[in-house]
Amino acid sequence: MFKGDTYTTPNISASTTYYALASINDCIEGVRVAVEATVTSIPVISSVTDDLVCELGSGTLLATASAGTINWYESPTGGISVGTGTSFTTPVLNSTTNYYVDATVNDCTTTIRTPVVLTVQKTDLPTGNSNQSFCDIDHATVADLMANGTDIQWYSSSSGGTALSLTDTLTSSIYYASQIINTCESPARLPVTVLIHETVVPPTLADIPLIQLCDDDLDGDDANGFTTFDLTTNQSVILNGKSDSDFTLRYFFTDISGTKIEILSPKTFINTVKDTQIIDVRIENKASTTCYTETSFTIRVNALPVINSSIDFKNCDSDGNPDGFTNFNLNEADGFITNNATGLNISYHLSRSEADSNTGAINASAFNNSNSISNMVYARVETSLGCHRICDVNLQVSATSFSPDFYEELELCDYDGLNDGYHEFDLSLATGTLMAELPAGQNLTISYYRNAEDAQLEQNEIIGVYRNEVPYSQPVYVRVESEDNGACFGIGPHLLLTVNPLPEFEIDQTEVYCLDNTSISLFTFNPKGDYTYEWTDENGAVVSTEANVSVNTGGVYNVIATSDYGCESESVRFEVVESAIANIGLDDIKIVELSDNNSIEINNSNNNLGIGDYEFALNDINGPYKGDPYFDRVGAGTHIIYVRDKNKCGIAELEVFILGFPKYFTPNGDTFNETWQIKGLGNDYTNASKVSIYDRYGKLIKQLSAKNGFWDGTFNGQVLPNSDYWFVAKLDHITAGVKIFKGHFSLLR
Repeated sequence: MFKGDTYTTPNISASTTYYALASINDCIEGVRVAVEATVTSIPVISSVTDDLVCELGSGTLLATASAGTINWYESPTGGISVGTGTSFTTPVLNSTTNYYVDATVNDCTTTIRTPVVLTVQKTDLPTGNSNQSFCDIDHATVADLMANGTDIQWYSSSSGGTALSLTDTLTSSIYYASQIINTCESPARLPVTVLIHETVVPPTLADIPLIQLCDDDLDGDDANGFTTFDLTTNQSVILNGKSDSDFTLRYFFTDISGTKIEILSPKTFINTVKDTQIIDVRIENKASTTCYTETSFTIRVNALPVINSSIDFKNCDSDGNPDGFTNFNLNEADGFITNNATGLNISYHLSRSEADSNTGAINASAFNNSNSISNMVYARVETSLGCHRICDVNLQVSATSFSPDFYEELELCDYDGLNDGYHEFDLSLATGTLMAELPAGQNLTISYYRNAEDAQLEQNEIIGVYRNEVPYSQPVYVRVESEDNGACFGIGPHLLLTVNPLPEFEIDQTEVYCLDNTSISLFTFNPKGDYTYEWTDENGAVVSTEANVSVNTGGVYNVIATSDYGCESESVRFEVVESAIANIGLDDIKIVELSDNNSIEINNSNNNLGIGDYEFALNDINGPYKGDPYFDRVGAGTHIIYVRDKNKCGIAELEVFILGFPKYFTPNGDTFNETWQIKGLGNDYTNASKVSIYDRYGKLIKQLSAKNGFWDGTFNGQVLPNSDYWFVAKLDHITAGVKIFKGHFSLLR
């Protein structure tokens, strides 16, 4: 291609190998030497990563290249490299500065330098109102503070510390705000003075005492529901512990149009709504009237009781001394004074002035008119709200008479379910007889009392149905009174209540009758008196009138005893349960034999074995017994089934046979399992039943009776070895004829 010491290649785009050969005298024989012309790709900057510092500092800039060494410069062209490598740490800077990078491989350098920027972020403090106030009722938090800026942070100190949570509750204090721009927080903070104005936490309407006054006649009408109130009465309650020097209370009412009207003279306010009115209160902080709370309370004008201004009150002179003086139960006058109005408190006094001042109250339940002035007393009638009027009561006494010798008796048997001498009486059943003892044509009432004092004072009257309080016999006091003038016609123990006890006795309430034609006796015992008896069966037929009865059939029997007073006991129930010993036979038995799990099942469905309640055991008369009439895993041989009546009427038994051929026997002289024979062959097989035994080659070894024969493992006196042997059993059944069974067993020594 070329001769000479150097060779300039043509333009190539990939590395190419050339070969050089030295020659002398045009002799070109020899070994060529490979010369590589390498084409290097100009490297490129793959990526750059800028950095940011806050206020002042040194940053780390990053760059990657496709190949070669990365060079760092302070200018886009020219200059000296200030560093090499994929990262460059700048000096400490206080303003944003650009750096530039290129890459060099085999003296091949990137054609254009790539800029990499270190940004120096300078963040000013935010702006805003340096004084901010809130009401405590607003529950202001840090989030409610205001400042102008980006990503505002709040602190409790001018420097350092941790930023406050926006949910932190504000207090009266100085707070400091900074802002964050490009992750750089301003070093200076804006101080904000916060003032929290206090408000009152007022009681609710339900917790503020009701201001209530009685109606009066100051406006000429003591029943119109209007009077004058001092609304400031509850001021200390409403302030709830706060000082009135810090707060102003303003009072309002709502007119018929729904408009709130301020009450300018709260100490002399006449209610604008009859009887009851709601008053609204605003409690303002004097330092900031926009900080306030509100509540309400009720004022009420209470009505005076409606009563008669005077009455005449009469009583009977029934104390045994007809002198015109007797004890009064003034409480009986209450209904006449109030026209039977309820909910009033009434007290009696010797003078009107004492009644008005509510002093010197007399004993109203037992007041003798000898202690009065001119037979006058004064009743103070007061509502539950403390409003009262006064009634003049003129006491009038009438003499009385009553026959002491007569009494009526109400007599009952103690049929209330508890034989204790107590019973409920309808006393009105005696009223007609008692009334007949008095002169006819009078407007009288009869009332009943426990004792003479109650009857005299007409207190604790027995009304309606009464249960005696003394067992068996109790006198009751009767008061006969005129409905026209209150004159008494008699007081005394003229009614006798008698409760006769019911017969009491004991009885055993359950017996078992076994169906063996033997009767059983049912007994009563421990009677508490001389009684007559009546026994009945479940059809109601009388079977005995004696204390005891003999029966020979099951069923339910009842007995009732009657006392000399004609009082019958409760019917006592006596149940006689019929039972019997089981009647079991082979027809009741199902046997599974000649199987891996022999079983015996007894058929007792639909009372097949009898009317008793039965349980079952196998081979042991003493059990254990069980209710399930089924036995499994039963071995071959003879077994006895026991059926026991749970009501103790006896045990039936039945012998059964389980046919089986042993699987092996061990004639080794230890006396156990020494012979092989058929087991469980019952009496329904004849003596003609035979068994033939063969060895594995079919040779007959032994023939024996199936009923009682056995094989001891020998043949002609010689002991045979361990092996399997076969048998053919021809069993002659009495009714079914010959049955043939074949099988094999093992001889083990």
